Amino acid sequence: MTALYQRARPYTFDQVVGQEHVKDVLASAVARGLTGHAYLFSGPRGVGKTTTARLMAMAVNCEREDPADRPCGECESCRLVRDGAHPDVIELDAASNNSVDDVRALRERVGLASLRGGTRVWILDEAHMLSRPAANALLKTLEEPPPGLMFVLATTEPEKLPPTILSRCQHFRFRRLTDAEILGKLARLCSEAGVEAEEAALALVARAADGAMRDAESLLERLLVGGGPITASAAEDALGLPPRERLVALAEALIGGDLAALLPQAGDLYRAGFAPRTVAEQLGRTLRDLLHEALGRGDDASRLVALIHALDEEQDRFTRRDDLYGLEVALIKAAGAGASAQGARGAASEEPVVADAPPSRPSAAEAPPPGPAGDAPGAPDAEAAPDRAPAGAEGAGGAGRRQFSWHAVRSAAAPQLKALLQPAQAAEEGGRVTVTFGENWRFHYEQVLARRAELEELIARVAGPGLTVELKGPRGSGSGGRRRLAAGADDAPATGPRSAGGARTGGAPGPAARGGDAASGREAAAPTPDLPDAAPGEEPDDEAGTDDAAPAEAEAPSAVDEAYEELPAGFWDESPAEPLGEAAEETPAGSAPGSSLAQLQQLFPGRVIEFRPRAPRGESALGDAAPDASEDEPQGYDDEGQDRLEFGAAPDDR
Repeated sequence: MTALYQRARPYTFDQVVGQEHVKDVLASAVARGLTGHAYLFSGPRGVGKTTTARLMAMAVNCEREDPADRPCGECESCRLVRDGAHPDVIELDAASNNSVDDVRALRERVGLASLRGGTRVWILDEAHMLSRPAANALLKTLEEPPPGLMFVLATTEPEKLPPTILSRCQHFRFRRLTDAEILGKLARLCSEAGVEAEEAALALVARAADGAMRDAESLLERLLVGGGPITASAAEDALGLPPRERLVALAEALIGGDLAALLPQAGDLYRAGFAPRTVAEQLGRTLRDLLHEALGRGDDASRLVALIHALDEEQDRFTRRDDLYGLEVALIKAAGAGASAQGARGAASEEPVVADAPPSRPSAAEAPPPGPAGDAPGAPDAEAAPDRAPAGAEGAGGAGRRQFSWHAVRSAAAPQLKALLQPAQAAEEGGRVTVTFGENWRFHYEQVLARRAELEELIARVAGPGLTVELKGPRGSGSGGRRRLAAGADDAPATGPRSAGGARTGGAPGPAARGGDAASGREAAAPTPDLPDAAPGEEPDDEAGTDDAAPAEAEAPSAVDEAYEELPAGFWDESPAEPLGEAAEETPAGSAPGSSLAQLQQLFPGRVIEFRPRAPRGESALGDAAPDASEDEPQGYDDEGQDRLEFGAAPDDR
């Protein structure tokens, strides 16, 4: 015996439920004799794609005289197509006939003449399963088939078909059916079967079908087997769903936040054999129905929205723990989310609304105390000034600024810049965007530093104008060090206090203190402008006014060049260079002030343990003969020809 969905297939275009945008066009093409040679039907499962393909095969082979009456569904040709016995209508499952050899066999058969004198129709179901070589082998035949041949391809995933196939077919997209459309056909089938059915039961079946008529007909067949009236409880039992009244009681307890009634009811449903995932899913559907009713009445639905959202977020929990504990935790979290939403709305409704007003000038008694000597009263300090928008910034750029989103910035970036920004973390505060790279992403930081202008333009385009960009990378990053120091990177080591003019007295020299490298011909970096004075105990901001101090055309130095540029002029001369700082208390123990070791220890705080300059072979760094020197060996430098710096662990690593 055939299944119900097979017996209930339409045999005319008028019997097709829904899909008016498809059946009206096809019926008009048949009536006017303007049918094509290749069609592609796509859409969800069970919505009538294969049925419509068979209707097209019936229509082009129907024996009725008037084309407007085709297909009639009653003539011999139509009955043969319905029964799958027509010799000129061939259905192939492309999922199992998807090789090149299968397509070659098909091409050999397409040239045969029609056995009944009509149109030959080839229906390829699940056409997206064709392999790429098989689809390419079908192209020519699909584009220019022999006279009297029609192809109809049906698929649920048209995006998997190559564009060359899509361009050769008339593409019709089928949609999901509504619950009302499914409900109407189910009621008609029950009437034809002589079985009474409650509308609530059929509505439950239509909802469970999720827009697929074939699924709804299969579910209805399970209910018709009993022979008796179809009730809502019988439909719930057949579908394995919790009773409606128990779900409504559970929803009311959840809405009211009554955990004392909520948890026992959930436990009863679990012990009755219903899966926790099913209970949570059906509870969410019940809340959705209540939400629609509340919206129709114009009631406040914020609590229902929060409950539905919380239950939906907890669906993943049941993949890890599908038991009573997981169900209770999901319900408790949903109740907490609903209470939070209700409290937030209550607080918002009680908050008074105050019209915006311009800030009033502080009185003399409330005026802030005067700053350091030379500053005007109430002037911003050195650290707060960069975070504060300059005069007119709010009107010029701040008004058009949007909420900053690092995800939006990375999504809008070009592919190469997006890959470089992937490991970075960004935060925006006070109009400043700080982009930070971890210790393991030195290469990404140096590449982004070289493309800083592109990043700034991207942030201005996505987040709006008026934002300043600060890049922070791993400690000791080589490439782009000049620009980063000139821009006042905060990760430069600070080993001594600053003088009133902003220069460090015991730390690493700035660009102005560096000398050129006589051996390589490099020039010294451009001096940075004087920084504003800082209050005692505060660290002034290095970024003010020095964003683009490095020349754009200068080539980024390598890591080795950067290390040499950190050394002062004359460091490698015979006579030691002047000390970098005058603070004697910061000279490391065991090294004389002004010595090379002392200067290196100031440049690399806590890292340099020993420094031995180059010496000819057979002579130690102190000038005496090496104990293992041989008189037979030629004099000269050692094999490596390099100075020896022994580094200890970084202060943070010890």
